Amino acid sequence: MKRVMAGAVACVAALGGIGGSSAIADDRELQAILVKQGCVAGSIRQTELSPLVSAYDVSCRGSGRILTIVCVDGDCRLQPALRQDREGPGTAGSVDG
Repeated sequence: MKRVMAGAVACVAALGGIGGSSAIADDRELQAILVKQGCVAGSIRQTELSPLVSAYDVSCRGSGRILTIVCVDGDCRLQPALRQDREGPGTAGSVDG
């Protein structure tokens, strides 16, 4: 429990230190996702997709992971990472006939 609380404090401190966007610092759901993922934010890049939808690319200190979190009207969700080892459509192996 102490580890979770320490992570929450570190996350809040990291988010509070990011200048420019008080909305990020106030977004409890975004912070909860970062704590659950064990991510102390190094930087957060916000992209407003519409007045109600924002996407956040969060780089985690130490691990180098990048998390993508999408918030719709205050409901935030972690987006799954794309797998790099899968072949997409139209890659080698497709045959035109």
